[in-house]
Amino acid sequence: MRRIRRSRLRANAGWLAGLLLTHLSSASAATITATVTDDHGRPLPDAVVMIAPEAGTPTPPPNSRMSAATIDQKDETFVPFVVAIHTGGTVSFRNSDQIRHHVYSFAPIRQFEMVQAPGETSPPIRFDHPGSAAIGCNIHDQMIAYIYVTDAPWALTTDTAGRAVIADVPAGRYVATVWHPRLRPSTEPPATHLVLANENSNLAVTLPVLPPRRARSSGY
Repeated sequence: MRRIRRSRLRANAGWLAGLLLTHLSSASAATITATVTDDHGRPLPDAVVMIAPEAGTPTPPPNSRMSAATIDQKDETFVPFVVAIHTGGTVSFRNSDQIRHHVYSFAPIRQFEMVQAPGETSPPIRFDHPGSAAIGCNIHDQMIAYIYVTDAPWALTTDTAGRAVIADVPAGRYVATVWHPRLRPSTEPPATHLVLANENSNLAVTLPVLPPRRARSSGY
């Protein structure tokens, strides 16, 4: 009987310790709400907001949700326009159109090309180096998308309102950087230093970007 009681006490103690650790972890985590605008003050969708610890501080494991992504092809358009993954992550391509596509990348970080018949989904393509890769279609020149590969533990693309909400960032000192495919040439992505405690934080970033590319008829 005593053994059973001791076992129950140990189990309860372990459960309470786990609950306490979970509570402390959530209590010391913050949410970063980033708002990205262009140099005219307009919301900037499809910007990649990255949060990384300052140099010399421990780096937490990457978010598993950023280990894989899928880019679809609908109405001769890549969807989404920008995806962000961690270094070593993968991207698959799906063709939801009723026509063929010829997907390719000539980017230094990853080069590939493949023809996709209607309804096909490609095997995952691995990206082992950080940086950006422009994706195109050899059949439809107007089609373009971007894959951004980052070492940062947290990264998210902004929505149509230019916002990205990054949750569960532990207290500490961080550097926030933002990238966009229309960032002006020779412009370094801006970096902002953040000190997070238990409270949430707002981040406002202005990016100097090129005008949007004009849509062209495919002529198909």
